[in-house]
Amino acid sequence: MLDALENTPVRSAFCDDEDFLELIELFVDGIEEKKQFLSQTVSSDQIDQLQMLAHQLKGAGAGYGFNELSELSSHLEEACKSEDRIEIAQQKELLLHHLNRIVV
Repeated sequence: MLDALENTPVRSAFCDDEDFLELIELFVDGIEEKKQFLSQTVSSDQIDQLQMLAHQLKGAGAGYGFNELSELSSHLEEACKSEDRIEIAQQKELLLHHLNRIVV
């Protein structure tokens, strides 16, 4: 079970792999732009973009060793597929909170 409201820093499962560290840093550097998009109010015509971002974060999260990010992104992607605006808003907030905790 995810503790999505936890406040401890989140690090990649691969953070001790020096060969992978530079890629992790690049990924983490790109998070700010994704947070900006997520924090905007999503209109009906942006749900597809939000779903695409969630899908990308789901894959990237797993690939870069951020498994909780992958799981939370998956929940947002599913909410977008169902077009449940309340669920989308809730999942966006959980994902944003998690993204704010990610460190190198």
